[in-house]
Amino acid sequence: MNLKRRLTTKLILAAGAAVIVAAAGGAIAEAASMKHKSASFISGGPTGTWYPTAAAISEMVNKHYDGQPISTIPGKGAIGNPLSVGSNKAEFGLSYGPFLKLAYQGENEVYKQKGFSNLRSVANVVANTVHIVLAEEVNMDVFSQLKGGQKISIGVGQKGSSNHFALEKILMEYGFNYEQMAAQGSNIVQGAQQGLVDAFQNRQLDIYTNTVGMNSNDLRQAITARKGKVFSIPDPIREKIVSKWGYVPFTIPAGTYDGQDQPVNSLNLATMIFTTAEMDDEIVYLMVKEMAENQDRLIAAYAGFKTWTPTDMPKGHPAPTHPGAVKYYKERGWM
Repeated sequence: MNLKRRLTTKLILAAGAAVIVAAAGGAIAEAASMKHKSASFISGGPTGTWYPTAAAISEMVNKHYDGQPISTIPGKGAIGNPLSVGSNKAEFGLSYGPFLKLAYQGENEVYKQKGFSNLRSVANVVANTVHIVLAEEVNMDVFSQLKGGQKISIGVGQKGSSNHFALEKILMEYGFNYEQMAAQGSNIVQGAQQGLVDAFQNRQLDIYTNTVGMNSNDLRQAITARKGKVFSIPDPIREKIVSKWGYVPFTIPAGTYDGQDQPVNSLNLATMIFTTAEMDDEIVYLMVKEMAENQDRLIAAYAGFKTWTPTDMPKGHPAPTHPGAVKYYKERGWM
């Protein structure tokens, strides 16, 4: 090859490389300036854990778009948020699995109107585990003995709370409600969790309950004070709660609490991110991808993500899963 041909070849290659670089630069610039119409992410009150969680997730998704399309707004919580998203007053929301299920179905004790069939699940995030702590002297068959006249003193949390709701549904499967128990002499105590812990420690309660992440200070305090034992929910009861109310079956591993040498059957109250069927696949895909691949960022927003596992994201969805989320979960082999 003579000098002239070699120079010509180099020029052609250089020109080709410049075209490739220019094309790549254009693609990068285009990706950096993707646009999306504005969307609100409705959470909880500014002082709770849902608001910083939604804000962190919004921030992670917004970096893919020009103009920061997702804004985090405070909401009315687990019951109100599905109403807001289902009626198109917000585009994304946080709620608990049972309430998302009830909102999707409609015409029930919580949502009297027709169901919001447009609701779609996105991800199962931090779970709260149902804990029923019995004092040392209380028999493990205590709930089965209610029909025989057994009287108990039980703390069930504040009315309207997730804990009050969970215990109400479990007791219903034993054939009782709070009013019936009170009528036959049982003491049903509502109130803040710290007050219930104190009452349990002072032997004013036989049973302390809390729907919360495992190994919380309240739980460890209660179990240690009375040599408490965590009630294992019988399989038939647990299966009905899962089927009817959208809870997720969960086993508390042996050794989680003092004196607990066996696994304990329980339920998880899943915190769900959800949207509507109308939301485009791309932004939902990016949302679950960012969450799954940036757990440290989520932990910085809320410490409860330390015990969260990204592989749980597609589990226990009470409404159909959005196609954008399905795409990512299938790519990871999680669905």
